[in-house]
Amino acid sequence: MIQTTEKLVQLLRSDPRIDASILISYCRIISMYGDKEDAAALFHIFTEQPSDYRRTLLLDSVMRCGDLALAEEVAHFCFDQGQLKEGMPSEVLHVLGYMGYEKYIDYMVDCICANDWYLSKDACLGLLHLPCESYQERLESELEKVYGQPLFPEFLPALSFKFTNEQIVPRLLAWGEQASTDCNAGLILGISMFGRTQKEQIKYILMEPFWEMYSTGTGSYWWGYMSMQMVELTFSELISALKDQTPVVQEQADCIPDKRTMEHRLHVLHDLLELKLIGDPNPVRFAPLNQERITSLYQDLFQWSNEHEDDSVTGRISSYLGYGHPLLEKYTQLRMRMEMGMKQELELQAWASNGKINI
Repeated sequence: MIQTTEKLVQLLRSDPRIDASILISYCRIISMYGDKEDAAALFHIFTEQPSDYRRTLLLDSVMRCGDLALAEEVAHFCFDQGQLKEGMPSEVLHVLGYMGYEKYIDYMVDCICANDWYLSKDACLGLLHLPCESYQERLESELEKVYGQPLFPEFLPALSFKFTNEQIVPRLLAWGEQASTDCNAGLILGISMFGRTQKEQIKYILMEPFWEMYSTGTGSYWWGYMSMQMVELTFSELISALKDQTPVVQEQADCIPDKRTMEHRLHVLHDLLELKLIGDPNPVRFAPLNQERITSLYQDLFQWSNEHEDDSVTGRISSYLGYGHPLLEKYTQLRMRMEMGMKQELELQAWASNGKINI
């Protein structure tokens, strides 16, 4: 067991009301460096008070570090007569699916259209990882029942790849133009599940205002960031595209986005980069990781290409939107956070190269 897990267990014993942000930070490190022993220790803590949302946060590390033997323990503790026991968090379904535990696939499929957003979401996330060949017709039927509706079981479209191929993507895109932005997370995730071939589609969704892929809207930006990873769309590509659309010499532009569209794209890029700094792990086990270094992205965003002209992203904001535009302040704050991120990144590299990391 790594020291971080031991420290977290001690913290929970001494202060059961520990702040959730502290818990999440510990769990993130445990998820990266722990193993099944750490997962078992955290699951034991969870079982002491499973209705406490703080204990539920431990399940993320349990699912990322645990094995099938632990999944069996999770299922035994959390299920009764084929369904979740009363008071058990729905996240258990995601945990079991992520760990490859297949016993309750029937129950998960039944939960997809439950009148409980959390239960439906976690059932869908769990099923992403499990064999669904026997349920293809049912999944397709459930999707067709709600296709085109503005409100629907939000993560049902994420399971499209379980019963069809990427030919469904245009239909999912068209659906997104009609759907409520409260329900578009499953659509973008569903498109991304078809992999790298959908990179341009995900890029389009992120940059188009009617999808509202920014944090002040519905929170779908988080799923947009995770979908970026699924299709291996990089921040470097997003920044490059933004610069192409806003040349330093505006007269050289073939087509400059209108102000609203430009503001939207800059807001989205900002919010996605903040998620990169936070470092939330992907909820999909087989998702590729974004390996871009903060230092490189900082240069892409803020460095001038020459000493005579500010052609950075902030320079373009000033040029196109004005020196007093609120986005300048947002990117100034982002710059400060990225500077802290660079320091942490370089420190980690230095310690790793010297074999001195003590988790």
